[in-house]
Amino acid sequence: MQRMAGFSEMRQLICGFSVSAATSAIAELGVADLLSAGPRSVAELAQASGADLSVLRRVMRFLASEGVFEQHEGDVFALNERSQWLKADIPGSLRPRASFVGSALNWTAWSGFLDSVRTGRSALQAASGRTLFDVVKSDPGAAATFNRFMADQTATSVEAILSAISFADVRAFVDVGGGRGALVAGVLRANASLRGTLFDLPEVIVSAGSLLDQAGVADRCRMVGGDFFEAVPSDGDLYALKFVLHDWPDAECIRILQNCARAMAADGRVLVIEHVVPEHGGSHFARFMDMNMLALTAGGRERTQAEFAQLFAAAGLKLRRAFPTPIDIVALECVSV
Repeated sequence: MQRMAGFSEMRQLICGFSVSAATSAIAELGVADLLSAGPRSVAELAQASGADLSVLRRVMRFLASEGVFEQHEGDVFALNERSQWLKADIPGSLRPRASFVGSALNWTAWSGFLDSVRTGRSALQAASGRTLFDVVKSDPGAAATFNRFMADQTATSVEAILSAISFADVRAFVDVGGGRGALVAGVLRANASLRGTLFDLPEVIVSAGSLLDQAGVADRCRMVGGDFFEAVPSDGDLYALKFVLHDWPDAECIRILQNCARAMAADGRVLVIEHVVPEHGGSHFARFMDMNMLALTAGGRERTQAEFAQLFAAAGLKLRRAFPTPIDIVALECVSV
């Protein structure tokens, strides 16, 4: 019947959260790793993962119907090109992302989404009365899940950034809001003559030393604690802001950019690495990320290139060029006006 056109598709979209929840549970159980050597029966998977056999069978059948796994006769399941990314031991693993999507922190945030649309405030604040950073500071379990997710996101993006951008003319690289240092470690490891600075809150960088040691760059990277709303280390010639500005409203972004502009050398540059929303067109991961920022942050958002250019101008900078990468992030290079 004509009046039913689109009904099934819309119903499927509405129920899409079930796929996210089921995938998250399977990721937490490590099912993809259990299948890495080849197909296994659901009974074997249940025994190895400690899951309930009856429930796991239902979940695996459901995910197979959604194209996440392959189902063979006799309730035997196998990895496919999608579920292989849930393995923990591969570069770019999506397991930490899946775990975060199914976390109590994430579900709590989305439960306040209607209030966010009505009022403009953070969905997480609406649902819990706390910001994302409040939760991460006070809940060790939530912090661990969130930090694993961010580390995974950074590891994936570093390789893409290095393939798209040359750092040959950079002398002093400053990673602003760089967390545990995955970006600066990757850049220094790939550029033996480069020196770096990792800058973040003191309680964040305290855990960065082991990663820098492991990368073999600790002797070329200083760690500086501070607040990027107040000031950033001076005299760098390239300041990187990776997945920093999307956490904040425009006014705070301008303040961070201004501090970088004041601190950098005369010929310095700022490199903003973000998911950039297309001006036009259909589905794009940056649009999904924009909804996540609405749910989780207090005023954060993903932006178009034109919106970034407006932020840069307000901070006394101008966009010089954009570097697309092999994945869905863009590096925007800006210089002083």
